[in-house]
Amino acid sequence: MNNIVDLSSGLSSDYGKLYESGKYTDVSIQVGSGQNNKIFLAHALVLCTRSTYLENRLTGNTEAPNEIQRTTMAFEEVVPDVFEILLR
Repeated sequence: MNNIVDLSSGLSSDYGKLYESGKYTDVSIQVGSGQNNKIFLAHALVLCTRSTYLENRLTGNTEAPNEIQRTTMAFEEVVPDVFEILLR
């Protein structure tokens, strides 16, 4: 009996669908400046799992590292098109 189910095979696709749907977002990220800016809605859990840098930004690197301290971030020096590639 080989009852192993591989759930990872569609994980990337599932994350993509979740991002595209905009459902359950809990973080707002303003990227760019002036006329070239965009607000991205994202999921803190995914960001923290995929990036130590973003995890530190969201948790504030405080004494309670398992708690999200921020729900908004800004990256004025980043081009929105490039950030969207990184976010996906």
